Amino acid sequence: MKKVMLAALTMAALLCSCNEQPKDVDIDALAQEIVEGVSFDDSLAEIDDSMISMLYSIDGYTDAVLYKGSGATAEEVAIFQMGTTDDAKTALEEAQAHIQSQIDSYESYIPEEVSRLEDAIVRQDGCYVSVVVSADSAAAEKLLDGAF
Repeated sequence: MKKVMLAALTMAALLCSCNEQPKDVDIDALAQEIVEGVSFDDSLAEIDDSMISMLYSIDGYTDAVLYKGSGATAEEVAIFQMGTTDDAKTALEEAQAHIQSQIDSYESYIPEEVSRLEDAIVRQDGCYVSVVVSADSAAAEKLLDGAF
């Protein structure tokens, strides 16, 4: 009986941890797949890890990758891996604030980019937060759905 209870508790713990992070995703490979597989008007370049915190107000990530365009467009791909889903919820709010800040900036700078920003993908999948600003949000969404 004790073995059955122990097995049940172990299974419950494993299921809870699966809810925390459904998949182990290689975010570098996923971001590169999005950059190469989605239509972008600008050439995106990977941003050095030390610069990510200067562009996003997301703290506590365990891994992150960011590709940005030249500034002539608002295009970018960012994926953050957080420690917990609660951390990811907070990161999602920060990512949404980042997009709103970009909208505010581009309204007077390059107003044509605002519609692209308004159509941006900003989503949470377990412990991951993704941001994609592209002319082809549907293609990016499909790649993200396949990964998560």
